[in-house]
Amino acid sequence: MGRISAILLLMIATVLVGCDVEKIVYVERSGCLACHRPVDETGVAHGIEEAHPPVEGHTFTCEGCHGGDPDARKQWEAHVSPGVDADPFIKNLTLGELDDLDPAYLRFINPGDLRVAQQSCGTGIGANCHGSMVETLKTNQMATFSGELGIARYRAGIQSSPAGVKGVYDVRDDTFVLGEIPGTVGSLEKMEEPEVPAGTTEIGPYQDIYLTKACMRCHLWTFGDNKFTGDFRSSGCSACHVVYRDDGTSHSMDPVIEKSIPPHPEKHVITSAIPSEQCLHCHYRGGRIGLSFQGYREGAGPGYEGDKVGFLGIPMHGHDANFYVDDEDVTNDIDETPPDVHFEAGMDCIDCHFSHDVHGDGHIYTSTQVAVEVRCKDCHGTNHEVSTMITRLGNRVEALEKDENGEFWLTTKVSGKRLKVPQVKHAIGKASHSSHLFKSMGRDENGFSHLDSMTCHSCHSAWMPSCYGCHVTADMREVQRSLISGVSTPGRLAGSRQWVATDDLILMVDHQGKISPSMPAERMFFTAIDGAGNVVIDHQVRRGPNGEVGFGQRAFNPHTIRRWSPWMRCDRCHMIEGSDANEELFNLTVGFGTDRYITEDGDGNEYRLDQLLTEDYEPTVLVGHNQPEESHPLTQEIIERMRAVKVPDLSCPVPGDVAVPYSVIQDTIFTPSCALSQCHDSTAAKGNLDLTAENSYLFLVGLPSNGRAGATLVIPGNPDGSYLIEKLIDNGTIVGERMPLEASALEECQIDMIRGWIKAGAKY
Repeated sequence: MGRISAILLLMIATVLVGCDVEKIVYVERSGCLACHRPVDETGVAHGIEEAHPPVEGHTFTCEGCHGGDPDARKQWEAHVSPGVDADPFIKNLTLGELDDLDPAYLRFINPGDLRVAQQSCGTGIGANCHGSMVETLKTNQMATFSGELGIARYRAGIQSSPAGVKGVYDVRDDTFVLGEIPGTVGSLEKMEEPEVPAGTTEIGPYQDIYLTKACMRCHLWTFGDNKFTGDFRSSGCSACHVVYRDDGTSHSMDPVIEKSIPPHPEKHVITSAIPSEQCLHCHYRGGRIGLSFQGYREGAGPGYEGDKVGFLGIPMHGHDANFYVDDEDVTNDIDETPPDVHFEAGMDCIDCHFSHDVHGDGHIYTSTQVAVEVRCKDCHGTNHEVSTMITRLGNRVEALEKDENGEFWLTTKVSGKRLKVPQVKHAIGKASHSSHLFKSMGRDENGFSHLDSMTCHSCHSAWMPSCYGCHVTADMREVQRSLISGVSTPGRLAGSRQWVATDDLILMVDHQGKISPSMPAERMFFTAIDGAGNVVIDHQVRRGPNGEVGFGQRAFNPHTIRRWSPWMRCDRCHMIEGSDANEELFNLTVGFGTDRYITEDGDGNEYRLDQLLTEDYEPTVLVGHNQPEESHPLTQEIIERMRAVKVPDLSCPVPGDVAVPYSVIQDTIFTPSCALSQCHDSTAAKGNLDLTAENSYLFLVGLPSNGRAGATLVIPGNPDGSYLIEKLIDNGTIVGERMPLEASALEECQIDMIRGWIKAGAKY
């Protein structure tokens, strides 16, 4: 920074642009800080925050990052000009428009943009800082967008495989060796704006228009739209490391920054402690991971949402306050779509997704799930060993530590919370062999364990937004702005959806060969209208390169992890003994589909939208993600093996007159009906009654009720005198409502199980 100031306070008269009035600015030094961090009348400097602290004696200056002339006395000379007749506002420009911008001005506005980051964040500031990382970042999927482009074009028959072919820009991995790293390619070619000849009747070209006009805004090479609440962000390195508030307003101490008009960063600060809210400025589309992580979802199409849902009540991402749903049923006290437990505990995305995931490693991955480094076992261990604190790539989980007692702790990066990390091995070791926990994760006498062939999130995910019925219309009579060139060209896109389900567990095999939950992907119907107004494609499904139906499905981690989940019920994956009552649920789980969501194309052909394969085991979807030769619907062998395992009716797993172990009551009644409902868990123990597995016994046996004076919840050997039984049956003597609430009341045999346990002594 220039140093032309005096030792004492110097008053510089700066003429305001467009005004005849002079503004007196008190400074203790000249340069950028004269305006952005002035000295007040008391001699105290105030204003813009220090973006980057000194590193190893190197001081970072304003012009070192932003450019400009710190020795100039006038604002228009100190700042970099956008150029003659150029618009100074650039935070909504498209790829081509940013490419045509003067790099000096782009750097002045955002030194972290990938076009100039090598000069500012890399090696051009007098310190060899992040030069290699800047180049590596250009191969990351957040910069290439290759996963989205490749799979969509494959399902529309434009590409012969889902492997990456196109990207935001030309990019190459000079170290690429075919087959060495799964899910990678050697290069990508820049995606260009397509031209669709008049009369085109193939969906493929319209699919490319859809990608270039509706999709290619979610990557690091642009600022995005920067016009809706929840979308405000920067580009390049700054897209993550410079935090924006949802409303895009500045809360900086800089006196010259407009505080009421977006988009501005929250503060003039670069940070590696990136909150989840920053990630959500991009990750609210696609798999909707950011939304699900925090416990809400997109709404269904008009007329397809029930009348019991509760809305977020906040306009976000260009939608009104009644678009996002955060409660599936406002008439009960249950949260059917709760946040992920990691979010509730105070963790952020960066506590699981480290440098490899967000910066890349120089290789060009075409599937996010293949690229992700961390696995659940890296922190929680397995059923036979505790955490090694090492990721699958051999990197240390730096925030994780093991204390002298063998307990594991994780320190969060944003809030600095120290959280205890449960170990699977420890939990199994404390469980009886007859418990639901042991049967789910332990190893039986034959050496079988679910964990050998299933992902953790197959059971521990609480819900997932599954969208059915996506309808896209490309109208060539109208124009729409290209997200590549910025030019409005023929082809306006409009889209809608029908149904959104939250409780659909549909299993498939993922790229690791493990059984995993899956999500519908682009169950899309296309309509195209040519320039003369003729409907040349009438509500048709896409077709893959060999003419297959181009419906997609992908193995997926919903990011809705709970300790106990409705997906843990054994009758989702296995048939109930002596009954076909769960046949539809089983068919849904294995991929045969149901008759709930059926849509016709323009020719009257019907499609079962929750189906992955026919009952003759023929696939009805194009998987595409995660190397299709490995990721696929369940095989006939797997499905037949699942069907052959019979399970008891879980509402009453044993006859009511049999004294069952406490663990059975906990697993089949208290956990799903009381704790999982979030009425009586550790964080919301209504009536001071915590019925989670760790605490329930201590809160029940021999303790007085908080609801009725003089009553004891559980009196060992005396079920009729136990107030718990009264609350379950409501004989007219209780205080408050029957428990669980009437809509979830226990069956008679379940109450008999609790009676039998109490009569036998209410033993733990």
